[in-house]
Amino acid sequence: MKLILIDPHVTIKSPSMRAWVGAFPLVRDLFSEVEIWATECDIPNDAVVTWRQVPQRLPSWTLHAMDFQYRTNRMSNALQCTNQRLVQVTGCMVTNPDIRYIHYWNNALLEEQALRKQNFPLPLLKKIPAMLSAKKEKIAIRSSKSKDAWWVVSCSLGDHIQASGAAGVFDTLPNQYDPDRFHSKVRDEWREPMRTQYGFMSNEKVLTFSAFGHFERKGLRQAVEAVEMLCVTGHKVRLLILGGTITTIARFQKTLRRSQQDVCIFAGLVDHIERHLVAADGFLFPSHFEAFSLAEIEAAALGLRLYLTPHYGSEMILREPINGRILPWDSAGMADVIAKDIQNGQLDSIHHEMGEAISKKQYGDRLRSLYQEAIDRKNLSL
Repeated sequence: MKLILIDPHVTIKSPSMRAWVGAFPLVRDLFSEVEIWATECDIPNDAVVTWRQVPQRLPSWTLHAMDFQYRTNRMSNALQCTNQRLVQVTGCMVTNPDIRYIHYWNNALLEEQALRKQNFPLPLLKKIPAMLSAKKEKIAIRSSKSKDAWWVVSCSLGDHIQASGAAGVFDTLPNQYDPDRFHSKVRDEWREPMRTQYGFMSNEKVLTFSAFGHFERKGLRQAVEAVEMLCVTGHKVRLLILGGTITTIARFQKTLRRSQQDVCIFAGLVDHIERHLVAADGFLFPSHFEAFSLAEIEAAALGLRLYLTPHYGSEMILREPINGRILPWDSAGMADVIAKDIQNGQLDSIHHEMGEAISKKQYGDRLRSLYQEAIDRKNLSL
C-alpha cells in the first residue's frame, strides 16, 4: 500500500504535523511507498520516502496556503484511481482523499465568532481566508463518502463535523504531550526559582495564559479583564502571559488601561515553557475557539488547575471540579468562578487528572491502529 501525505509543512515545527512526524518511524513499515507533497519536510528521502516538493511561489503564508491548495488539488485529481493507495490530507485542501486529518474547522470558528462578535473581533484580513477555507470544508462534506476516514483532534469537533452532514468513519486523534517534559515533578524543582525570577510574592495568586499568538481569539482580553476585577475586589492576583512576539505584545498592550497593565507580566516567547508555567497556581485560558489546545494539555500535565471556557476540546481535558472549572464567556463571570476557588482553597490544589490527553507512545499506537483500519477498508473494496 502506498501513502500520499499532503500538508505544506511536514515538520516538527508545525503544530498540526509535529506529532505525526515524530510517530512516522512507528508506522512507515505499513507502506511500501510514502510520497509527501509539502513545501518543507523533515523526513529524508530514502528507499521508501519521496518528498515531492511544492515550492512557495507567493510571498505571504496566506497566499501560499491558497496556492498550495490549488496545486495539490490539481495533482490529486490527476491521480489514477487505485485501491493500492491511501491519500491523506491535513484539513480540506484536496477534494477526494481517503483520510482527512482535522486540526481546525473554519465553519465552527465563524459560528463562534458570530455568537460573540463584541468580545471576539475577527479582522477582515483574517475573516476572508477563514470564509474561503469554510467553503472548502462544505465541499469536503458534500463530497465525503461512507468509507472516508476523518481523524479529528477532539470529540466535540468531530461531532460537529459529523452533524454538519459529513459521511465516513470518525475517530479522535488528539494532540500528544511530552511526559518527559510536562510532569508534576517540574513544579517541585522550578516553582520557587521562577516565582523569584518574576518577583511574585508568597501571598500572591498567579494565573498564567499561554499562546504563540492570536491573543484575541484565545481570550486574552477577557482574561486580563477578569484578573483586573479580582484585584479590584481585594484579591492579590497576577496574570503571567507566555508567548507572543515583541510586535504582537506591543500591539496588545496599547489597548490596555494602566490598571490592566499593572496586573500583567508579559514574558514573551520563552524556552522551557514548562518551567515558567509552574510559577503559576492556575491556567486561565478563556479561548473563543480551539480544536483541542496543546497548551491546556501541557498545563494539566504539570498539575495546574484549569480555567477554561467550553470551547472545542475542553471536554477532552477538563474533569470538573477535579482539575479545574468551566468558565462563562463574560469576564465578570470568569472572575466570580476564580474568586470562589481562591476562597475555598481550590486554586492551590494540585491534580494528576489528564482527561483523554495522550502521550507520545499512545499517539504512535493510535496512529498505527488507525492506518491499519484504513488499509483494511481499502483492501475490502478490492
